[in-house]
Amino acid sequence: MRSELVLDRAGDLLGSGHAGQAASLLAPVVGAEPENAGAWLLLARAHLALGRPSEALEAARAALGLRPGGIDALYWVSASYTALGRHELAVTAAVAACDEDPGNPRLAERHGRALLAAGRVAEAELVLAAYAEFAHYDAELQVAYGMALFASGRPLSAREAYGKALNLDPGNAVALAELRRLTAAERRITDAGSLVRVCDEFAEALRVPAGGHPRPGPARDVLAHVAAVTFGVSLATLVVLAVLVRLAGAEVPMPLLIAVFAVAGSAACLTAVTRKRQPSSRSFSRTRARS
Repeated sequence: MRSELVLDRAGDLLGSGHAGQAASLLAPVVGAEPENAGAWLLLARAHLALGRPSEALEAARAALGLRPGGIDALYWVSASYTALGRHELAVTAAVAACDEDPGNPRLAERHGRALLAAGRVAEAELVLAAYAEFAHYDAELQVAYGMALFASGRPLSAREAYGKALNLDPGNAVALAELRRLTAAERRITDAGSLVRVCDEFAEALRVPAGGHPRPGPARDVLAHVAAVTFGVSLATLVVLAVLVRLAGAEVPMPLLIAVFAVAGSAACLTAVTRKRQPSSRSFSRTRARS
């Protein structure tokens, strides 16, 4: 019973973006209960969220060994292989999951994203087109289909797919983010040549290289923290200066204002660069398994 409570807590932590805390909770559980497939699956999710695909694969394969053919385990095995850039195995696991539960939109999305990460854009578009027509009620699947359309050179059709996703779920964060990304890219499209170039760049951004994306080191994490703190302090300083000018009538030297604005802008840019994240699979929370 206690392990069930731990799994519930770990799931909540993962849902709120605290993967590190979730992993710390789950490690003792899988150590004490190595037969607990649900704990292994949650641990796989946590490791992936933390950028540890090798550890995620180990946890997902442990769950698959306990539940051969389990769709949730196959999902996370596929996602882990994608993050490692081992695309044939990622696609194979995704196809196996779809065969186990045909029509499941989460598995269909994983299949399409595995193909996109492998650079197999034409295949991804065909696969996701069929799934999106069948599971027309699923917003996330429509988003994945839109991404495949954009990558294959059809931005207007991609916009339509994102629109369908937002009609289904107006607050869908992924759909909104991809729509903004598409809108920014469309500003660079002026002719056929630029259309091909922009769409190819998007397709390349979705591709995961062999071996996976390099993990940011500790220095980058420290730099991100320092940049974020500097940005916050700069904003607070600007607010204080504005209050002094507005309410107290104080005269603030122009060089000081320019310096604070410059520091704030630089810190904001550095924060954005150091915290830029690569695309990742969505949580397969609808089929989370427990022992």
